[in-house]
Amino acid sequence: MKKPANKNRGPLIAVFLVILLVGLSYAAWIHLHHGHAAAHDHSDHGAAALSLNDGKRWATDEPLRIGMQRMRDAVAQTLAASEPGTLSPAQAKALADTIQENVTYLIQNCKLEPKADATLHVLINELMAGAAATAASPASGDGEAKLTNALREYPKYFDHPGWSPL
Repeated sequence: MKKPANKNRGPLIAVFLVILLVGLSYAAWIHLHHGHAAAHDHSDHGAAALSLNDGKRWATDEPLRIGMQRMRDAVAQTLAASEPGTLSPAQAKALADTIQENVTYLIQNCKLEPKADATLHVLINELMAGAAATAASPASGDGEAKLTNALREYPKYFDHPGWSPL
């Protein structure tokens, strides 16, 4: 006698895949971050807090401006297209993938001095947490809030000519 098919497996598989994606993204970030650490002296990172450069915003280089602008544009487009917490799983995955790709780009192309780099890493951590939360639970809106917060903090600490606030 055959057992009836379990129709509840679809959502469980989707949750498993999201958890797997988040885990793989985090592992990739750790791997890239350690490679990045070998290229820079991170001994000045201290307690990993947002800080200014003697009261002024940190200078930016072209890779930083490109990566941050791409992430800002992706989040702005998402916010314009939907209400917070109403992303479909496909929209959430696309947004999380865009954030991950651009964080990877920033890490690989970082040319900041150590204290500016430490400040950037605080924002990167928030962006990664936002991307992971968005992918894991698109309907909660928590991930979108983390992404928005990181992008609102960025111009307070980095001089990015032409930056448009969210």
